[in-house]
Amino acid sequence: MPNSKLQAVVREIRAQLAGAKDLNPETRRSLEALVQDLEVVATRPPGEAAEAEGLQDRLADAVRRLEASHPVLSTTLGNLVDTLAFFGL
Repeated sequence: MPNSKLQAVVREIRAQLAGAKDLNPETRRSLEALVQDLEVVATRPPGEAAEAEGLQDRLADAVRRLEASHPVLSTTLGNLVDTLAFFGL
């Protein structure tokens, strides 16, 4: 995946997290850790092998947890899961 696209998605998720004032602290910490891992992948030089083991599963779990309470954030994360899968990450 072009790093610029992944970086843009990470920025969007960060913005949505900032606006999600009613997330419980545990969920917020979990999502922040997930976003940090995404940032690591996004800042790697193009062509460098991405170490994203387990990242897609963690994203999918976050989507399921947020579907009812935060549908916009859930949709953004779901789109990221699909994009990562398309690019084999």
